[in-house]
Amino acid sequence: MALPVLACWIVLAAPPALNITSVPAAGPYFALTFDAHSAEQGARELLAVLRERRVRATIFVTGRFATEHADIVRLAAADGHEIGNHTFTHPHLTTWATDHRNTVRPEVGRAFLQDELRRTAEAIEAAIGRPPSRFWRAPYGEHNAAIRGWAEELGLVQVDWTRAPGDGLDSLDWVDDPRRRSYMGAEAMARRVLGFEARHGVPLGGSIILMHLGSTRPEPPLLEAVPIILDETDRRGLRPVTVGELVRLGAVSLGEGPVETRGGRPVLPSHP
Repeated sequence: MALPVLACWIVLAAPPALNITSVPAAGPYFALTFDAHSAEQGARELLAVLRERRVRATIFVTGRFATEHADIVRLAAADGHEIGNHTFTHPHLTTWATDHRNTVRPEVGRAFLQDELRRTAEAIEAAIGRPPSRFWRAPYGEHNAAIRGWAEELGLVQVDWTRAPGDGLDSLDWVDDPRRRSYMGAEAMARRVLGFEARHGVPLGGSIILMHLGSTRPEPPLLEAVPIILDETDRRGLRPVTVGELVRLGAVSLGEGPVETRGGRPVLPSHP
C-alpha cells in the first residue's frame, strides 16, 4: 500500500529584536547618552559644556520634553547631537518595578507602545524640523523581546546602557534624595563611571553610558562630573561619540529587521 505524501513545513523563528548594550568592536570609542523627560534644569548649561568640549552625544527625548522644551531640543540638534525617541509620557512598560520581572504590563500593548513612539517622533520633528534617529530607549530600561519587536515594526532599534551583574554604567545623576545610599556628589559620580571597568572587567571602550540632560537637583551634578569624565577618558585614549557613530565604528549592520543577538548583545561582524 502506498504511503501518503506528507507536506513538511519548516518555520524559522525570527531572532529577537536587537538591544544594543555595547559595541566592543568599536575600539577606543564610547557613547555618551542622555535621557530627557521632565526636568530641564541645567540642560542648556550641560549642552554648553559638551559644545565647548566638541563632544556629540545621543539624547533620548520624550514627546513631553520635546513639546515643553522645544528650544532645548532644537539647540541640541543644532549642536550636532543625535536625537532619539524615549516615548511620549515615559511610562513603565513592564512589571520590573514591582516584581523584578520584565513582564509586559497589562495596560501596555503593541498599539499603546507604537502610539507613544509615533507621537514622540512627531513632537521631535516639529521641534527640530526633521525626524529623530532610528534609535529609541525604553523608559527605566524596562523592555523585553515583545516590546522591542513592536518598536522594530516602526524601524526603531532599542538602545540600553552597558551593564554588569548587579550594576550598570549609569551615573545615577537622577538620584535626588540625599538620604538614599545611591545619592552622590559630582566627583563620586565621575569615579563611579570611570571605575566601572576596574570593578567589572567590562571595557569602557565600546560602552554606552547613561546620564540625564536635565536635573531635579538644585545644583545639577553633571555640570561638574562630565568634564571630569571627559578629562580622564581623554587621558586613557578614549573618545566619546554618538550611538550611531559607535554602531558604525563597530561595523554593526542594523539592516531592515532584527540583528542576531546573544545574551542581549549584537553578534558583531569582524572588521574587513
